Amino acid sequence: MTNTQTQLATTVAPARALGGLAPNIPGDKSISHRAVIFAGMAEGVSHVTNVAPGEDVASSMRCVEQLGASVQRDGLAVRIRGGAWQAPAEPLDCGNSGTTMRFLIGALAGRRVEATLIGDASLSRRPMLRVAEPLHALGALIETAAGGTAPVHVRAGHPLHGGHIHMNVASAQLASALMLAATGANGRVTISGAGSARDHTAKMLPFFGVAVEREGDDLVVVGPQHFRAADFRVPGDPSAAAFWLAAAAIVPGARLRVENVNLNPTRLGFVDALERMGAGVQLTVTSEDPEPMGHIEVSARPLRAIAIEEPEVPAILDELPLLGIVAAYATGTTTVRGARELRVKESDRIAVLVNGLRKLGGAVTEVDDGFDVTGGTPLRGATVESGGDHRLAMAFAIAALRAGAPVTIEDSGCVAISHPSFFSDLEALRR
Repeated sequence: MTNTQTQLATTVAPARALGGLAPNIPGDKSISHRAVIFAGMAEGVSHVTNVAPGEDVASSMRCVEQLGASVQRDGLAVRIRGGAWQAPAEPLDCGNSGTTMRFLIGALAGRRVEATLIGDASLSRRPMLRVAEPLHALGALIETAAGGTAPVHVRAGHPLHGGHIHMNVASAQLASALMLAATGANGRVTISGAGSARDHTAKMLPFFGVAVEREGDDLVVVGPQHFRAADFRVPGDPSAAAFWLAAAAIVPGARLRVENVNLNPTRLGFVDALERMGAGVQLTVTSEDPEPMGHIEVSARPLRAIAIEEPEVPAILDELPLLGIVAAYATGTTTVRGARELRVKESDRIAVLVNGLRKLGGAVTEVDDGFDVTGGTPLRGATVESGGDHRLAMAFAIAALRAGAPVTIEDSGCVAISHPSFFSDLEALRR
């Protein structure tokens, strides 16, 4: 056994070789949230399969159930009977899921349903004014805590009206909240500023009967509109696949293939980065509707440093800490800029990455909106802190695969948020 786990920490040993077909990756978390919430808003019964197994999506299920939907889960399949929402008797607990909270703020405002949204300590530090303020411009009545964070109280108020909202942050969560609110507005809502943010909501809403128009770079929803039930299979999560792809890129001689993964271009920033760094990358598209899906194969080759600038960040934001790990094994200095959003995720991901890499012996510099990693210095074994952040815990586990000695990751149980079987799946890749 090369990997030992306790309740509080996991030790991962270096890998002599990796290869073959990666374990089935979890359903795409971003798409699972949307499918669950949209089905909960729809008239009739929806069947959603290959739902992401982690705690974040479970939070979305519990919340729509509190709002009046019927949710029956059988493994990775969920049957949801949606319809009219009602004010919940208790606050909606979004757990650690910023997606759940931000989506529901918009959906509740559009449906004129009064509710209070709460979350765990981490979520309660994350900014919610970026959602509340643009919704105010459409007539929503939303109150936050003094610092612009949860608890968030959405009041029933009056029907929302149309308007033109320019987003100051290219955030898929914000764009989605605005689109969901717009489905309950009286009139035309134009949303600009989404830029290269993920476009899953605009692709999926028509699948649930809601028309979304594109006018240049703007998104337009003319309300009111009604959701209809649909059957939907969630593709594999490229953010989860990224860890296996990174492992294949850094372990000499490795070659790994992940199948049935979401290939939406807005989600392939990490794959593009690996290819720019010199890794062998091959994509195969097997289906297109409503999201492109297929296979990704990565093989190890000598890696070189790259620069990530602000326009690229939305397509790679969640994977940037993992890119920092890969950069430690590349020739030259990899720079990341325009990624200050990492500081208000489940942890301050810039600080946690930098602290962990330094403990492993990496050459890394922290800047306000990113980091620099200079490769070429072999990483060593050490104990690192995950910051209670699932993505950092998994990133440090990948770093361990080519370190000089085992790496112990503290608070590793947080991987259950998105990928409960991560450590056992990692073991299955060793050769």
